[in-house]
Amino acid sequence: MINLQTPILYLLRQHNERVGFPRRKTDLVKKLVPYLRGSRSVLDFGCSDGSLAYLMSNRLPGVKFVGIDTVLQTKQYIKTYQYDGKRLPFKDNSFDSVLIIDVLHHDLKPDELLREAKRVARKNVLIKDHYWDNRFDFLALKVSDYIGNKPYGISLPYNYLRLNQWEEIIEDLGLRPTVKYQYVNSLWFCKHIVINLEKVT
Repeated sequence: MINLQTPILYLLRQHNERVGFPRRKTDLVKKLVPYLRGSRSVLDFGCSDGSLAYLMSNRLPGVKFVGIDTVLQTKQYIKTYQYDGKRLPFKDNSFDSVLIIDVLHHDLKPDELLREAKRVARKNVLIKDHYWDNRFDFLALKVSDYIGNKPYGISLPYNYLRLNQWEEIIEDLGLRPTVKYQYVNSLWFCKHIVINLEKVT
């Protein structure tokens, strides 16, 4: 029997690296950089190879970006530490901002990740992730997630939250949402959410 998985994953990887990822990074830099102005240090929580943070650093001169991830890539664009999946290896209030981009839906306990992000953030936690309202939304997110992550062996629990679940997590964290908005990706009709959470002093 012919195994079609390998060539399919190869084609998906080529699509991601030539089309999908460059387009995604350009869009995210434009949307997220404004919320990091005024920060002098940023932790990219779940940074992959750090290339997105590197692009952001070009728009934010003088801001130090540090990354952390459970799997360290061969090539890293920023200084990156390995995460054990439980506790961040940093002291409380180590960074002005913590950036979490499309990470939380890859974990079954996103609230625990956010508590760690809150602990090491001095000013704010900036989140970009997904939400869903119906079965079509969920399917669109699963397809997009598979295309973007399966070729790289990334865990896919598809743990997307509804808007009311985001509200509950935010309330439990005790952080103040200063920005929260949703938008829809025109290519895959995926629903995205951006939330900026400030620490209450």
